[in-house]
Amino acid sequence: MPIIRTERNYVHAHAIGDDDVFVRASFFGYDEAGNRVLHHMPYRGIEEYQAEVDWAVSMADRMAHPLYVVPFSYDDMLVSGRFDPLCKAARMTDQERGQMRRGIIKSMIEVLRDCDDWRVRADAYDILVQLKVTYES
Repeated sequence: MPIIRTERNYVHAHAIGDDDVFVRASFFGYDEAGNRVLHHMPYRGIEEYQAEVDWAVSMADRMAHPLYVVPFSYDDMLVSGRFDPLCKAARMTDQERGQMRRGIIKSMIEVLRDCDDWRVRADAYDILVQLKVTYES
């Protein structure tokens, strides 16, 4: 999944699969009560994938959280559990998000220390940069 960095945010553009037929952008926002909620743009045909990515990149710096561009196959439309982890993350408290962040950081540091594959270490380092634990020079 390519992660496109903008000036102050990110767009997670999921790769297109062989059987994908739709694409949709999603992002987190807040409702009137201040609760964090997931918003979805309308489904578009897969031929509009690049336009959807371009739109997400153009909007990313105006948003508080990253945007997601996700292609869907017909099977994805029928199996709704694919995004349960993302929905659960939206309902986390600040303390739970902090715990999860600390767990991710600890895991990535272990990968940097113990993994023999330089590509995996590079991915772990990129995640630490995104979390602002370390900075690229």
